[in-house]
Amino acid sequence: MMNKKQKEYTAKDIRNLYGIPARQIYKLFPRPMKKVYYNKKRGYNIYREYWTEEMVRSALEHPELSRYVAQKKKKEQEEINLRKAQALIEQYSFDGMIREAQQKDRFFVLHVGPTNSGKTFDAMEDLKKNQPGTYLGPLRLLALEMYERLNGAGVPCTLLTGEEHLPVKDATSVSSTIELCDFHTQYKTAVIDEAQLIADRERGAAWLKAICLVNAEVLHICMSPEALPFLRDLIETIAGKDRFCVVEHKRLAPLRYKGQCTDYSELKPDDALICFSRKSVLATAAELEKEGIRASVIYGALPPEARRNEVKRYLNRETTVVVATDAIGMGISLPIHRIIFTETEKYDGKKYRQLTTSEVNQIAGRAGRYGLQEEGEVLVMNDSPLIRELLGKPSPRIKRPCISFPKETLTSDVPIESLLRVWQTLPRSPLFDRENMENSYFLYKMLLKMFPEEFLEKDRDLVFEMITCPCDVKQQELTRYWCRCVGSVLKQEKRKNRVPLPHYPLDTLEGCELQYKAYDLRHQILRRLGVEDDCTKERKEICRRIDELMKESKEQYIRRCRICGNVIPANSRVPICSTCSNNEYFSY
Repeated sequence: MMNKKQKEYTAKDIRNLYGIPARQIYKLFPRPMKKVYYNKKRGYNIYREYWTEEMVRSALEHPELSRYVAQKKKKEQEEINLRKAQALIEQYSFDGMIREAQQKDRFFVLHVGPTNSGKTFDAMEDLKKNQPGTYLGPLRLLALEMYERLNGAGVPCTLLTGEEHLPVKDATSVSSTIELCDFHTQYKTAVIDEAQLIADRERGAAWLKAICLVNAEVLHICMSPEALPFLRDLIETIAGKDRFCVVEHKRLAPLRYKGQCTDYSELKPDDALICFSRKSVLATAAELEKEGIRASVIYGALPPEARRNEVKRYLNRETTVVVATDAIGMGISLPIHRIIFTETEKYDGKKYRQLTTSEVNQIAGRAGRYGLQEEGEVLVMNDSPLIRELLGKPSPRIKRPCISFPKETLTSDVPIESLLRVWQTLPRSPLFDRENMENSYFLYKMLLKMFPEEFLEKDRDLVFEMITCPCDVKQQELTRYWCRCVGSVLKQEKRKNRVPLPHYPLDTLEGCELQYKAYDLRHQILRRLGVEDDCTKERKEICRRIDELMKESKEQYIRRCRICGNVIPANSRVPICSTCSNNEYFSY
């Protein structure tokens, strides 16, 4: 009986099927068979090398080749997972949320106006009269301000933010950051502040969810004008044309552009100098101190309690001016007469870019506190015409919201890594933007270096909660601390609330800020495990230490050329002076 003819494989076939490089095929496979063909067109013989099916099967048993076969299978499985993840994610948009919102009976009041126009004040007045209620804002400082305002007006209010929980006995209202919105409690009144952030790729999904799903009879939504067209259409869709009204607010104190401020000697009390980095803020404050001008400093990395202490120093006239980043544009109400932009470009994490229209107007809008100043003034410390051109100009309209990562996909058998990778690489939709999960994807890849993927897939919900903790991945020390904490949580089978305490030196401002951020991170991790441990005592000690450091001389923060030691501008992008830069250039 004749043997069945075996299939023949060339080196190219084997490489495509198993991912084995040609040099390894000729090194580890048996000697190939050869066939000779006569090419009539070219007039010479062609030799074709091949291996039979049996030869390939026996060669693949070699231990060095099994690695390539496993890698090929893994790659094929990854491609299958990515296709499944894409099909799964594309099923989700905000249609389901819209349908759920349409089942609720609510009335919407849309408060529209620029900064310092009294939008939030009017909404909060209604919340005071109609309890129970909730305030939902973008910042802890705003939530704290409303918490103090309500309690001061005799309305018991609890504070709930990512950093702390301050319960009040018999509280009828809650003031919280928007990510911590309670969707189970029924309220009479709810206030959602700064709703234009619905388009923000980092946090906008929280505004969309709150507007659609918060349970309140009357929902006040405060926004800047560019958000009105989109939000009006959204609310018409979920509630109907007769279930909302628009209240327009005008700025209470006029805002005027006053040209250039060329020198620190021109500064007056109640001025605020705006920089766009922590280094620039501290360096500018140090230069002012050298000129005999006392300044309060405000920037994003400063703990909230420390920021409040700086604000108190300014209000108590211990300092005469404020030096701040764009953090002043939202959540901090100060009696500022003049806003002075020290620069008109900012670094957005990827590149230096010019300020946008909304950024200029949000920051400039802090000038001119109603009842204290007749008008607000805006100046710039360089010769750029940007501020003059953008001040008062309407911002581009918001066209689409940001939707959150669909947690429902975690119930599938698709690995978390595939889901996150597809979510980040899908083409942009014309209907909505997707929440930026870049940090979560980075943290998950950090976990893959610590644990096998099979281990992480055992408790997908817990792993997802950990990687979505707000952690500044640009700070290596903080990322390492996150890895220690989450590694400790995942290794514990029974008690998952043993999280190591941070230990960073408190002898410098940078060390204090890092220690405070680490405590915040630990609190977030424990809260996601159902444990309340906000380390209030330790945080207060850090803020006390920061307050001490702020009152000390800031001379160490003056920026100096790393070559000659001369003073360089606070907002300089390079660490050397122009003279040394020219000398270095011409030395080549």
